[in-house]
Amino acid sequence: MWIHVQDFEVEAALATGLMDQGRLSARLARWVEGAFLKSGDFVSTISPQMCAKLVAKGVAAGRVFEMRNWSDARFAADPTGAARVRSAWGLTGKTVALYSGNIARKQGIEILVEAARLLQDRTDISFVICGEGPNRAELERLAAGLGNIQLHDLQPAEKMGAMLTMADLHLLPQIAGAADLVLPSKLTNMLASGRPVVATTEPGTGLYSEVDGCGLVTLPGDAAALAAAITALTDDPARRAELGQAAQDRASQRWMKDPIIDRALAEITQDGRRSVLGPR
Repeated sequence: MWIHVQDFEVEAALATGLMDQGRLSARLARWVEGAFLKSGDFVSTISPQMCAKLVAKGVAAGRVFEMRNWSDARFAADPTGAARVRSAWGLTGKTVALYSGNIARKQGIEILVEAARLLQDRTDISFVICGEGPNRAELERLAAGLGNIQLHDLQPAEKMGAMLTMADLHLLPQIAGAADLVLPSKLTNMLASGRPVVATTEPGTGLYSEVDGCGLVTLPGDAAALAAAITALTDDPARRAELGQAAQDRASQRWMKDPIIDRALAEITQDGRRSVLGPR
């Protein structure tokens, strides 16, 4: 049995307050998760830090390996579609900072509204949030009255290339409590789009190591630092282009489908692990 862990959902629920640490349900959830993970012949996950967490949870190190998400080749750059979106949404000539995805507690998206409020006098910068989730209504309430932020529904897959191209920079907030419990899968296509990423996370986390060198990173909860990072990239198009190229290069080095699958197959067929597979 091969188990693949995309998120550590139990710990994320505890870290974001969706589950009470001291309740019986939390202890039961931890026990079920641990028993299930230890039952796997192989257990993979999407970052080195998350691999280390599997070992800390009692999974034998020899059964653990990294298998990343890969970028989706369907989402190729679409400048024509991007121009249409900008025109339809009144974004022509503006620097667009885009967040697209789930709107829930572990994302900490409220900080984007705080940053937008700090930058409301910068009429050349627009925040665009596309998504659904349990915190959507609260986000709309917080953003009410701000002219530099737009909320839209999730866009269909066929428009993803246009959306990724339309952005000048991508926003990827993450609360401190979720560090190394998840590595947002949206990061793969953000990097592949050739746009810099502005993330909120702490040094030493998986997200930090992926964004460092091809974007800017600020501490979770620091809206002023996030606003300053967005302003810095807005005011320096050359730096933005340089980081965007670095993001695209990193995607080609770390986030391509065929090499990821080849590495995974090599892991589960190497001599030390082949015995659990049985006859070939």
